Amino acid sequence: MERKSYYLIIILVAFVICMGVFLYQFNNDVPTFIIINETEVHENGSFSGMLTDAYGFGVANQTITFHKPGHKMGTIVDVVTDEKGQFTIEKAQYLSDAGKDNYYGNFTFAGNGKYQGCTYEGNVTVVH
Repeated sequence: MERKSYYLIIILVAFVICMGVFLYQFNNDVPTFIIINETEVHENGSFSGMLTDAYGFGVANQTITFHKPGHKMGTIVDVVTDEKGQFTIEKAQYLSDAGKDNYYGNFTFAGNGKYQGCTYEGNVTVVH
């Protein structure tokens, strides 16, 4: 073989290895983030959010858990992201006896084999 052929084979092998590493990193143990569009919502209003990966793509069909307003920090509820990674919480509840605990919070994605879990650190306060 000519010397040029050896260089071509070496470059081709290096390219295949690089593509394999990239695809592995892109498809395994990818960090995620929850984005909520509101910090305050009126009673019976709605607000939305999105679960994204580290590359900015929405993560579809994943369960997000959160607390609803109420006594003892509320009730844990699930919502599932749509095909774009978005979710909506409609008919926000305002509980007159909840006091300062009248908010939705602790939005959490548990993660799975492909995506790392994450938690949204803020709350969405419900106003009357």
